Amino acid sequence: MTRLSSDLIFDVGLHHGDDADFYLRKGFRVVALEANPEFCRRARERFATEIGEGRLAIVNKALDREAGRRATFYLRADKDDWSSLDAEMAGRGGGALTEIQVETTTLGSLVEEHGVPYYLKVDIEGADEHAVEQLASLPTLPNYVSVEASGDPLSTFVRCGYRSFQIVNQGYLRLFPSPSPAREGKYAEQHYDDHISGLFGRELDPSGWADAATTARRLAKWRDLNDKRGNALVRRALKNFGKLTRRSWLIGTGWIDIHARLDA
Repeated sequence: MTRLSSDLIFDVGLHHGDDADFYLRKGFRVVALEANPEFCRRARERFATEIGEGRLAIVNKALDREAGRRATFYLRADKDDWSSLDAEMAGRGGGALTEIQVETTTLGSLVEEHGVPYYLKVDIEGADEHAVEQLASLPTLPNYVSVEASGDPLSTFVRCGYRSFQIVNQGYLRLFPSPSPAREGKYAEQHYDDHISGLFGRELDPSGWADAATTARRLAKWRDLNDKRGNALVRRALKNFGKLTRRSWLIGTGWIDIHARLDA
């Protein structure tokens, strides 16, 4: 099963399930990948109806470069969204870690079983770039992909064939309410908290898309502002201007997702 399914979303990094909830309320089918077995248990209880209807599949595995092996996954109790296959990533700041063994999978294995998603959302601490690298091996590319900008995924996106990109500051998702009428699936309000990825695809700001070079400059600008480089008054003015105009890369706080669009 390798053709693109226009009603399918891969939620890679299920976490508390709030993104999956949003996608399901919009009428999409969801395949959710999550390495933390406790999160999977809670999600199976929360979404028992959707699972029974065949609208949600939960896969309790970790995304890695190789499928079918056992890997050490590091759980972080005080910051559960930092849990990772990477001990350094999970333990940054000195948090205590618990080690568990999980089975691994790849993006290709998920696609082979479930089909190519219309939208691929990736938020897995320390492994986002694994998913981007694996896009090149897919028989068909998702129309839209989003990843946390922890590394530099732009060049890999371009090699795969993506040409348009958009930066979304995850700390300021309230600047981007759900459009009505909906431009993707059915209308659904977002439940804003620290655990959602927000809008996707055609519901993103139409004026926010840019080519790779422009996006790289915007990302560099946000990192400079986030690192508090330059004049403090200028940074404050840019932050206010960014909020007013929804240019969220000018808001030097929060954290950044990069969305990629397959224009073809």
